[in-house]
Amino acid sequence: MKRFFAVLCVALLMVLYRGGAELPAGPPQPSEPNGEQPAPEPEIAPAPLTATLAAVGDDLIHDVIYQQAAARAPDGGYDFLPAYQRVQNEIASADLAVINQETPLAGSLPPSSYPQFNTPPALAQTLCELGFDVANLANNHILDQGKDGLVQTVELLRGVDGITPAGVYLDDWEYSHPPVVERGGIRFAFLGFTQHTNAPRLTGADAGTIVYTDEADAIRRQIATAHRLADVVVVSVHWGEENSSDPTPYQRSIAQMLAEAGADLVFGSHPHRLQPVEWLSGREGRRTLVFYSLGNFISAQLEPANLVGGVAHVTVTKDPQTGEVALTDPYMTFVVTHYGAGFRQLELYPLEEYTDELAARHGVPLSPGERFDRAWIERLIAVSIDSRFTGISTDR
Repeated sequence: MKRFFAVLCVALLMVLYRGGAELPAGPPQPSEPNGEQPAPEPEIAPAPLTATLAAVGDDLIHDVIYQQAAARAPDGGYDFLPAYQRVQNEIASADLAVINQETPLAGSLPPSSYPQFNTPPALAQTLCELGFDVANLANNHILDQGKDGLVQTVELLRGVDGITPAGVYLDDWEYSHPPVVERGGIRFAFLGFTQHTNAPRLTGADAGTIVYTDEADAIRRQIATAHRLADVVVVSVHWGEENSSDPTPYQRSIAQMLAEAGADLVFGSHPHRLQPVEWLSGREGRRTLVFYSLGNFISAQLEPANLVGGVAHVTVTKDPQTGEVALTDPYMTFVVTHYGAGFRQLELYPLEEYTDELAARHGVPLSPGERFDRAWIERLIAVSIDSRFTGISTDR
């Protein structure tokens, strides 16, 4: 009996064991870790920040320019815009646009032309409408109307929404805090220096109003300050010899000093003519892009070479992770100041729109054998500036 009962128990256990093997599995249990972590998702680097910058040369307002502006305005004011409007789209399309405002804008004083300029203040609003953001005032004519004319010019520009005056300082705080403008997440500091002023230098408490190119220590300090405040240091410098297409040794020495001090971009003016563009080696392996002279933006001068001006274009990129800044894709376009006989209907044309038919009607006086047409203009550009920056070579 005991043996039968034992056999029965064994059989029952076997049935239970087999049945258990066929029971549905429970929820899966986590496997034991094997020491390997899942690969992290690759991080997507943030896109670089970018901003485009354009710069033009001397805004040299001779009497015929403001007289024609007065004739266009029916209310006794001044309408400057028609003289510039053909180039408005190019200026406005840049994220930042810089102009060398060669003439004071002192509203309490009458308009005047060469040799002591003063321009009706209505021009300031036109500069804003054209799309200019920064007006350099460090040039040889800024004291043509004395310290008061300088102050009026600064205050006028500051009262126009969107325009920042640069290159002059009304007090010690401004001197140590150069203007900074941000575009596309990139901060640009703007400085201006001039080789000379036609009027004597200011002295005493006003000595720091204008910084001259022979003040090397002051220039280095200002560039160092600008670098603490901004990502990019842009310098406008008024230098060289008038009516010269070649940088002087002095210009080249100042350019190298600016590069070694840490300037990123240098826009030159004063010669009234186009001059070369080149990269210079600066501090810590940085490169500085120097436009020695952008020529005249607008004027009523009488030399053919003074009627062709440059528009510098540069794209600035910034790595948002490292803060590293680079200047890319520098190039130039060009403008022509056109007027008829007796300076009639003076206006700017983009070179791409300027035809031989227009050139044949230009009022500029020519010497025997002298030309002024598209081919002559393109050759002037080709012999002045490396074709890498213009797309125009002597082979054309």
